[in-house]
Amino acid sequence: MFALLIAIDLFFDLGTIQNELNLFYVAAILFALRYGTIFGLISFGILLLYKVIYTGLVGGDIFLLFYDTNSLLTLFYYFAITVIVGLFSTSFRERHEITQFRNEELKDENTYLKETVDLLNTSQTTLRQKLLQSEYSLNQLYELAVSLDLPHPELIRSETIRLLKKTFLASDVAMYHVDRSQKSMRLLIRQTDKKEFPQTIFLDEASSMFKRFFQVQETTLRQLDDEDTDPMLLAPIIIDGTTREVVVIKRLPLRKLTTDDLHVLNILFSWIGTRIQNAENLIRKEQHEKMHKGTSFYKKEAFMELVAIQEQKKIHHGQPYIVLDYPLGYEPVSLESIEAIVHSYLREIDVVGYDPEENKLLLLLPGTSEDHRQRIYDRIEGILIQKGV
Repeated sequence: MFALLIAIDLFFDLGTIQNELNLFYVAAILFALRYGTIFGLISFGILLLYKVIYTGLVGGDIFLLFYDTNSLLTLFYYFAITVIVGLFSTSFRERHEITQFRNEELKDENTYLKETVDLLNTSQTTLRQKLLQSEYSLNQLYELAVSLDLPHPELIRSETIRLLKKTFLASDVAMYHVDRSQKSMRLLIRQTDKKEFPQTIFLDEASSMFKRFFQVQETTLRQLDDEDTDPMLLAPIIIDGTTREVVVIKRLPLRKLTTDDLHVLNILFSWIGTRIQNAENLIRKEQHEKMHKGTSFYKKEAFMELVAIQEQKKIHHGQPYIVLDYPLGYEPVSLESIEAIVHSYLREIDVVGYDPEENKLLLLLPGTSEDHRQRIYDRIEGILIQKGV
């Protein structure tokens, strides 16, 4: 634009640059107003250079141009106006850019917040649908917990089998007791149409799945490299911080179970351990009334209550048991001495009672079939006779 103005001024020999008020300075001020201080100063410098050249071309005194007071005042006046207008323009532009930047940030934040709200709404809708569709609402979880709140461990185990079959569609389920050495497991209860669960599992001879389970002591699913005869799932029942019992499930429809189902299943196993522990603690508080003083021998009435529970297990779960009784000699032998002898030859799950009226020792052997009755009877009788009881 300045080149065009200079060309017109030179072509028509107007000498506009020599006037104190001319279009060139007005153009420089407008440039400063539009593009800021830097472009305003560049424009002013171009005009000053053109004024010097034009003064020389027309034979004027260039020296007086910079030393003449009126000329200097005019130059300073336009220079000051250009700088002031340029600074105003620059400041206004910066504020405008800051405002625009803030507006863009607000737009981005609004967009992000809108997306977040949409995502929350979608998540809320999905969660609401899952809650409505889930088979395990809080009410149902509460019902599971209440159903396990029973006063005796045997009742809790029976209810566990029922819940696993009804709620999780499990079949061929059993629960085993783990001895303190964790070298063997004794069958406590089973629910199956087939005799797939041995009475005793020796862990040294067990499959790799059982060994892996006892290494991690957490719910373990059968893997591809496990044997076909291995159960589908093993789950620990933790009591007093140790794995005291194990749930063994031969068949479980994993394809029908969701992640939530498996999570609830783990919660159920945790609850089982807590409920059994509470029931055992309750029984310990009542044991002093049901046992002979100073021993772990049950009184006859309490012993027969345990036999009745085993009978129910036999009816509903096909769990065998046998009851043995041994008449004791007439020589006075303390029950404490008899206890020390007998318990060293019995399993942890076996129960011992004493009938003082008939002076008989009573044994309850859960999970033992009638086929072994005579052999076990003869073995225990031989030990009692050998010890002089």
